[in-house]
Amino acid sequence: MKELVLKNLSVSPVAVHLYVPPIVWKGDSIGHLGEDDVFFWVLEGECFLKIDSQSYIVRPGQLAFLPKGKFRAYTHVSERFSMYEMGFDVMINGQNLMSLLGLDKPDFVVDIEDIKEMSALFENSNRKELRKNPIYDVAWCANIINIIHRYAEQRKKHFDEDRLLFKPVLDYMSQNMDKTMHIESLAALVYMQPTYFIKKFKNVFGLTPIAYLNRDRMFRAMSLLSQTRLPVSQIAVSTGFADVSYFARVFKKHCGVSPSEYRNEFNKQTFLY
Repeated sequence: MKELVLKNLSVSPVAVHLYVPPIVWKGDSIGHLGEDDVFFWVLEGECFLKIDSQSYIVRPGQLAFLPKGKFRAYTHVSERFSMYEMGFDVMINGQNLMSLLGLDKPDFVVDIEDIKEMSALFENSNRKELRKNPIYDVAWCANIINIIHRYAEQRKKHFDEDRLLFKPVLDYMSQNMDKTMHIESLAALVYMQPTYFIKKFKNVFGLTPIAYLNRDRMFRAMSLLSQTRLPVSQIAVSTGFADVSYFARVFKKHCGVSPSEYRNEFNKQTFLY
């Protein structure tokens, strides 16, 4: 990445909202192009998020970034759901900071190690909205920079050299999701013995290769369910599940709802604004 020479930094908070019961976060299941950069920080429940063609389940302890200019849609199905939503705009030398840092590209959801600290950054920013004290304007700007820093740190861990080593495997998984895959074949793509391949893959990604593949299959299914009218049976086959009933069980275990319920959530005419 090209070194940034800081000459002019501009931090512009847009809005910060805390949604806790009885306040209902309706989301936007239809979707729209984002006008501002936005962070989601889920406190309770789960959020279904789609950015362009990427689909995610955002859970407590995960920070989601929604870049401006990209199509975004989101909703939730939890009976109890609470989250922070923060809009912002940060420019450096007249250009968008998130874009310059390469943070406006997938993946958009990262795990946060210090959950208590991240919650405090959002909570302290929300106080500005509550108290309307100028000192909180300064604190909010500082909090935005700190949140970006934490997000960028986790993204860097996600795209380290070890992950690049497995790029042929990830590309193959993505391009052949409808096929049966064997550890031996995947290991051969990166010239590793199967046992070592599984161990190193899990050290890098936190999941075994098959668990990682199944998670991506669920994300692909989420995209197809929300973006197309394809039958659930066809979506199951296209994501590598010949048995539709088994696909439905795996999907519900991963997402907390059935494929049909998930599709219905994204067909609701609900809007945030």
